[in-house]
Amino acid sequence: MGETPKNITAAFNKAKETDSVLFFDEADSILGKRLTNVTQSSDHGVNVSRSVMLLQLDKFDGVVIFATNLAKNYDGAFVRRILAHIEFELPDKECRIKLWQYLLPKEVPITKDVNLEWLANESEELAGGDILNVVIAAASRAVMREREAQKVSPFDLAEEIKFVREAKTKIGSPHYETNQQKPKIKETEMERNDLSPELRDRDSGTEFYRYDKAISEIDKSDSRI
Repeated sequence: MGETPKNITAAFNKAKETDSVLFFDEADSILGKRLTNVTQSSDHGVNVSRSVMLLQLDKFDGVVIFATNLAKNYDGAFVRRILAHIEFELPDKECRIKLWQYLLPKEVPITKDVNLEWLANESEELAGGDILNVVIAAASRAVMREREAQKVSPFDLAEEIKFVREAKTKIGSPHYETNQQKPKIKETEMERNDLSPELRDRDSGTEFYRYDKAISEIDKSDSRI
């Protein structure tokens, strides 16, 4: 018996002992469809793990919560055992405004023309994690400029929103796997000699430096987004 089935059994046993709620994130990895064409030992291990999960669910009287972005990949046997399916839709405009307000740290300097409502409109169909990535990348753009221009601008945010959209579209395609290139940064990418002395000392030629102190104030876990 491999480690995964043992861990599944141990988790359910512990939950029974402590009267706890079990939560499985990225649950599609263990609730996926069982393999019918078993060609190697690892395939057999996958099926064993899923069979053990089914048996444990049948014996468990407590509450189990599964979270996934790929519910369509669930094996039908698991779907039948789940009593309720709750869909969390992408944030609407009002929610996106609150996300931008929360995820743009006060410590990060921004230009006066950055508007939350505009950001909410521009980021339609983006999740909270996407918005966080935009904030971090936009801050990286700003810090590469001369000190007096080290403020996050609408241009920075718009470019990063565009990049996130393109990445979400391309990821998974064969072309993207072999040609992962970020769009050129016309306004913020500069020669080493164009940097201020302070930034030049830190510059590696390729790396974007981030507002680490400010961004560290944000809890990056998806559970808070």
